[in-house]
Amino acid sequence: MAAFHLFAVLPLMETSVLPGSPETKAARLENEIEQIYRQTHGTICSYIRCLGVLQSQAQEVAQEVYLRLYQTMRKGEEILNVRAWLFRVAHNLSLNVQSREKRFRPLDPDWERVTADAGESPERAMLDREKARKVRSALETLSPQQRHCLYLRAEGLRYREIAAVMSISPNTVNEFLKRAISRLAEAVNA
Repeated sequence: MAAFHLFAVLPLMETSVLPGSPETKAARLENEIEQIYRQTHGTICSYIRCLGVLQSQAQEVAQEVYLRLYQTMRKGEEILNVRAWLFRVAHNLSLNVQSREKRFRPLDPDWERVTADAGESPERAMLDREKARKVRSALETLSPQQRHCLYLRAEGLRYREIAAVMSISPNTVNEFLKRAISRLAEAVNA
């Protein structure tokens, strides 16, 4: 996976940087966005893929997400929760890509990463793999909205943040998660 470099998308800065100068502010902004990128890029790309965007397009969508973050922050707009903001923008851009393509390819998200728990013995590892297989099968029976809510919750977003990302109410998020968790619990205990 190629590293993200803001130099590829941002105008070149002058070499003389004075404290408090516009160049210093631009350098600080660039460093902040690069740090955000390093911390969230894998998760954002995984979410974009979870929404059914092809791998080749997912990288482009992710680049657009971070470019929009830069543009928004450069304008001085306040973003209270950067992580939720990134997911919302990724969600909307992914839906735009899908509507342009007029096709939806449901894709198994990286549930292994979200649900992984290293077993200590071969027996435990086998039982964990069987449980993961049951969970994957149950995940396939969930509606796309339930899967998206579950994925975002597994990424640590709160109900109101998930609601903002998906443009639904927190009560609807609650209902989707309740149904999804119930179905997963039934599958694991079956």
